[in-house]
Amino acid sequence: MFPNFWPSASGIKTPGSAWIAGFLAVILALLLPSLLLLAGFAIDLMTWEHQRVEQASISQTTADLSTDLSESASQYASIGPFRWKLSSTPIFGSVSPEHLALGAIVLLGAGLVILSILQWLHRRVGVHATLDTEQQLHQRLFHHSGALAIERGLSAQADLLRSFHEHAIPTVRSALVQWLQTYPKHFLQLVLLVALAALIHPWLTLAAMLAAWIVRNIHRWQQIGQTKERWIEQQRWGSANDQLSRISQTAPLMATIHDSHETLENYRSNLEAYRGAGNAVLCNDKARLPLVPLSLAALGTGLMLLLALGMLDPRKHLSLGAGFVWTASICAAIYSGYRIANTSRAVAKAIPRLDEIHQYLTIESKSSQASSKSLSKKLAQGVTVEHVTLQSGSNQKLLDDVSAAFKPGQLTAIVSPDPFLAKALVEMVLGFGQPVSGRLMFDGLDSKDLSSESIREHSLWVAPSGPLVSGTIEDNLWLGLQRDATVDLREITQLARVGEAVFELPDGLQTFVSSNEQRLSPDLMFRLGIARAFLKKPSILVAEEPASSQPGIEAETTRALLEARNHSCIVLVLPTRLSTLRAADQVVVLHNRKVADFGTHNELLERSELYRHWNYMHFAPAIR
Repeated sequence: MFPNFWPSASGIKTPGSAWIAGFLAVILALLLPSLLLLAGFAIDLMTWEHQRVEQASISQTTADLSTDLSESASQYASIGPFRWKLSSTPIFGSVSPEHLALGAIVLLGAGLVILSILQWLHRRVGVHATLDTEQQLHQRLFHHSGALAIERGLSAQADLLRSFHEHAIPTVRSALVQWLQTYPKHFLQLVLLVALAALIHPWLTLAAMLAAWIVRNIHRWQQIGQTKERWIEQQRWGSANDQLSRISQTAPLMATIHDSHETLENYRSNLEAYRGAGNAVLCNDKARLPLVPLSLAALGTGLMLLLALGMLDPRKHLSLGAGFVWTASICAAIYSGYRIANTSRAVAKAIPRLDEIHQYLTIESKSSQASSKSLSKKLAQGVTVEHVTLQSGSNQKLLDDVSAAFKPGQLTAIVSPDPFLAKALVEMVLGFGQPVSGRLMFDGLDSKDLSSESIREHSLWVAPSGPLVSGTIEDNLWLGLQRDATVDLREITQLARVGEAVFELPDGLQTFVSSNEQRLSPDLMFRLGIARAFLKKPSILVAEEPASSQPGIEAETTRALLEARNHSCIVLVLPTRLSTLRAADQVVVLHNRKVADFGTHNELLERSELYRHWNYMHFAPAIR
């Protein structure tokens, strides 16, 4: 039941709820014409019964024969080719006309209740099918971006993934909801309703379709003209507004040069231009005439007149019920056509977005080849970045000819006016993203000759949230590691400057925490991540500092980072705090995709205007 614009190669499967939605749509499409026919017969039954009661009240002394003839001629109610004998039913046999009319009304009411329930179910099932499909999209993007992370990096894909989540997926979701509500319901419903109207009165139906086509084209023509005219009027409105502002400011000065009456006239003329442009923009009316409502009223009146003439002509056999069925069928068919047109526009808008996602999902990830080379347990020489160029997901340069060296036992802060540049560099050191040129060396070994698993075994990422997972604090400290009963966790937490805070908790290390923990401060969760580093003993520690906090708390966090550095670890920090910059052994400044400068905090403050400006924007007035 998916739309034909959905790429079959995208790997998206049709959810079972979509088939249920399609089944309900077919029932709804068949039910509506049936209910319209039933309503038409109910109207004719009530009309016929009303006429019979009137005839019974008239004296039959001289009109017995004519009345009998009249009754015999009206034993059947006819709506187009459909006929119903007024005195009998297929199931119950002979039924009095008044009971037959009441039964038809009750049956019609039950049908409308069923229609409402099915419509509600169809809507809900369509929404479920859409959400099921969106969930598949999110899962595909999640797994695919993870597979590409080794080759392309994380920050390199950030903008593209953000665009998918903020724009592409909502657009596709909206189109899919409309499609599942429209197909096949309104397609089938349009055909059945037009066919029903044509069976009742073919030429009048043809005229109605022609009238609908005329109104649609008038609306499209006016809408195209309004779009062009609206842009011009918006420019004119803005220009008139600027002119009014200028005249208001300079009018007193102009009075010293020439007669102020001329200035006043100029102001009035601009005010009229401003009002006219504003009226055109706000009313969104190019032709100044309501062409669509006028044409709709004229054509609708003409159709009703033709229908009335047909009902008054005894040769047409158009009863009141037939007239109702025809009118309701045409109105419902026009509404179905309107829904189909809206859905078509939504689908046309979603196709380019869907193609973007599909193209991204078809990118093949190059699996890392097994290599006999592996890193030693501890890096001795460190990590060297040699003239590295890294591309983003859109094949634009993210890093350009970047060179830097990170030594064991050294704390390096990486700053940039564009935070994505700094993140891209440290993520590449973690093994996410391969340079398109240049070399990334680990103890003299090229990263291309090493598996990503080998690099990750020697690395650890620390975030403002730890990151923590659902479990006890002890579980989080040993996360991904083999537990060692000989390790004193109290000593480990003391090294990370988190021991007192942890053991003050009611359950200590057995305190249960979650991934979105609210009881612990960002500094405390960050230091728990550093404590994890003392257990894993990585060669490379990449830390994203939490936002600035109280000076005393910041100092403790900086001391924890320095303690990790003292354990012969390469510490790379994305800093947010002045204390960390001051304690760093070197600061690397990235700008315009290149290394703008590097050195200690004090050295860069003295010689780098860019670094001074960055510090001022983040830490003024306490730069020193």
